[in-house]
Amino acid sequence: MAAAYPLPSFTTIKESASKQLTRRSCRKVAVIGATDVIPDVSDPSNEDSTDAGFCGEPFADNGELLSSLSPLLFSMKLFGLYFHREDPHRRRTDDPEWNPATTTTRTSSNRLRVYATVVLILVWLNAFRFVSVFSKSDNGAALLMKIAILAWFGLVAITYTAHYVASHTGQLVEFLSTIPVTSDCVNGARRAVIILTTVCWLSAVMDVVAGGYLIFGSTYSGEYDFLFAPFVTHIDAPEDIMTTVRVIGYLGHIYIFPSVFYSHAVCAVLVYILYNQYEKLEYGTDTVRIVWLKTPIFFSLYSECSIRRQQARQ
Repeated sequence: MAAAYPLPSFTTIKESASKQLTRRSCRKVAVIGATDVIPDVSDPSNEDSTDAGFCGEPFADNGELLSSLSPLLFSMKLFGLYFHREDPHRRRTDDPEWNPATTTTRTSSNRLRVYATVVLILVWLNAFRFVSVFSKSDNGAALLMKIAILAWFGLVAITYTAHYVASHTGQLVEFLSTIPVTSDCVNGARRAVIILTTVCWLSAVMDVVAGGYLIFGSTYSGEYDFLFAPFVTHIDAPEDIMTTVRVIGYLGHIYIFPSVFYSHAVCAVLVYILYNQYEKLEYGTDTVRIVWLKTPIFFSLYSECSIRRQQARQ
């Protein structure tokens, strides 16, 4: 009789514990439902569900947007406006997983960076050189033309600097490689790039023809020699030397003038991409925050703004 008492007591404790665990699990299910879970938008590496699509359309593959801009980016490389800087933390040759095929890509990238650096220095030297175009006898339309051309050279130098910084820091490549876009946006960007690149090259050809006529044409011969300052304005040179100066200056001008067209073209493509993707969404919604925060650049800007808002509240 005495050995039978512990058995009911043990059964009662087990049943009580089982009921308690059942109540706890039911309480959790009742409070947090499957549809009530909100993804954490503060983390740029969010759930894979956000990569499923955007506004009901699937996202394009990584790098597809960057490859769609290849005609325009190739043209920018020719003018020293774009280069892809390789990762400085790339594996060394003694690493067993190192791929020798990457050596060619790295060498090409270094050459483009050196080329862009030289072009940037020459563009700034050209802008400072043209300051010597002014003289005491300047007035009227001639003075206004010189001021306008000086402003244009300054704009070209600033544009080259901005693109050099964007390429050197890798922000342009990072933006085009990480921003989530749909397939229709990639196709539209590819069409826009082809059209804009064609227009830019046609404009460059027209500038070459028009510049050659204005500098070497018999009607305007010598009228635009002020472009080659300090010659003519402060340095008198014989005609044979001026012919050489005109040829060298002409080659430099047909290289510098059309470069701004490609800069404006890539800016127009970026505006098209952002407008095409986010025109149908309202600012501040969870979908916009999730998609934008999936891009590291936007995530860093969002984090900085959040910190500033918290500091302002304090």
